[in-house]
Amino acid sequence: MASIENRSRFKVAVQNRDDLTLTFTHSAVKAVKSYVEELKSQGFKPKVSRLNDSFAVRVRQVGYPDQTLFAASEDEAVEIQQRIESERRQGLFVDYGKARRFSFGDLLARYLREESPRHKGFGVEGYIINAILEDAGLPRVDTAAAYAAHKNPHPSLASKKFRKPTGKKMREASVTSRFILKSFAELEPTDFNDYIDDRCQSVAASTVDREVDIFSAACRIAIDTWRIPVAQSPMAGVKRPSYFNERDRRLKGDEEQRLLDAAHAEDARQSIAVRLEELMGSERAASQDAATTYRRKAIINAARAAYASEAEATYVHVPLFETFVNFQLMTGARRSEALSMTWDRIDLDNQTAFIPESKNGRPRKLPLRKDLIELLKHLPRTGTLVFPFSLDALRKAWARICEAVGLVGADDLHIHDLRHEAISRVADAGAKLPGGFSLVDLQAFSGHRDTRMLLRYTHLCTLSLAKRLDEAFADQQQVSLHRGQRRLKQGASLTMKQVVNAPSNAEQTAVVADVRQDDNALPDLSPNNVVPFRPRRAA
Repeated sequence: MASIENRSRFKVAVQNRDDLTLTFTHSAVKAVKSYVEELKSQGFKPKVSRLNDSFAVRVRQVGYPDQTLFAASEDEAVEIQQRIESERRQGLFVDYGKARRFSFGDLLARYLREESPRHKGFGVEGYIINAILEDAGLPRVDTAAAYAAHKNPHPSLASKKFRKPTGKKMREASVTSRFILKSFAELEPTDFNDYIDDRCQSVAASTVDREVDIFSAACRIAIDTWRIPVAQSPMAGVKRPSYFNERDRRLKGDEEQRLLDAAHAEDARQSIAVRLEELMGSERAASQDAATTYRRKAIINAARAAYASEAEATYVHVPLFETFVNFQLMTGARRSEALSMTWDRIDLDNQTAFIPESKNGRPRKLPLRKDLIELLKHLPRTGTLVFPFSLDALRKAWARICEAVGLVGADDLHIHDLRHEAISRVADAGAKLPGGFSLVDLQAFSGHRDTRMLLRYTHLCTLSLAKRLDEAFADQQQVSLHRGQRRLKQGASLTMKQVVNAPSNAEQTAVVADVRQDDNALPDLSPNNVVPFRPRRAA
């Protein structure tokens, strides 16, 4: 059922002449004989031996596919043979040879075609996998065709346009990416570790970590779903890059006002541009009939110069980016959540904005403050989106806004920093309220699935936590200590049981308080039940 084939190399040696020693592959029998005859003709006595470095275990059985496994020694080959025969006798069958028929590059390409279209981040995963395939000299996968051919793609990508492969290089090639040409069975953790170390020299560690996420997902799908068995997952033992990219940037001083002023100026610039296009509509149409590109540009430039002053005087200001900045600061929404927000999901009456699917895959609602409601009412509803601009347009506008404010370089401000600022402000506001805000309250506001993501805000909740502790333990603080003596706090009330159970040493105990004479405080005021008050002795 299972046979062992010796594929070890041949060794031809001459005693005391190491310079004449040569090794040959297991199939080079003719070359071995020819070399032996050559040495004999020179008067040497060559010795032919077989190394113990390669064996093939071939398994053939009716009803099962043929299987070939490889071993580095004869003992290992015998062990494999015995194990396979034992498994077959027990009705078990594991086709380990299947993992040798596919390279890891094949599995990555299959993952991009069959699994990745289900994910919201299909576009990013497609870019990363295609770049790795290209580094290894393999053809790219057409992401548009893969998405169109998939039976159950992610619905949020229906309107997204995917770029088709071009001949342009996607990134600087990494030599260590060629490890994906190895068969899945031959992959080792060192292959991934070498790739990680090499990539960390040219890109950020967080970027490499996302690539390792894809490697791990592809291995897991191959083993669990596609049933391509290996003795152990090649990702076991891989050392991920360590990094810390958590930002704690908050707005300081008048940065918020300057940011809003710059956003207002950006809105004015774009509103003027829209009005200018309306005024020069006829000239732009006429430029399409121009004989040359030079003539077409001349018509457009002349029209812009002619209508510039009129556009500045008659434009309608649309506070789009100003509202976007306020939306981020007041709701703590993620950038993708704000850009995908539609008017039908905003309930102005109940002051909520519904997000059907957040980053963690769950729906949530954003609370809308009254100030934000007023800003949203001033936006035109010309389409379905609340903020009808692309991600690329937002990046360019944000760069201009930050440059105008001077928030570049060491004081740079990211769009995502506005979300951190919003959550921090809610935590700050909780300290001013009687009940305060806890991490659970912040979790409901931010939409984090795991409260561990909110640990950076714990210091902001400390004051509100102290106030809650005061309320919780208020009843246990009726009596205080003063110079070794227990005293009833002013305005507090004690029951007779508490008074009777107090220490009996009158010299060390003085009860100084306005005891309310009600049914709960002093049900019995007879002389036998009243503790006499004795003034303190003068020092």
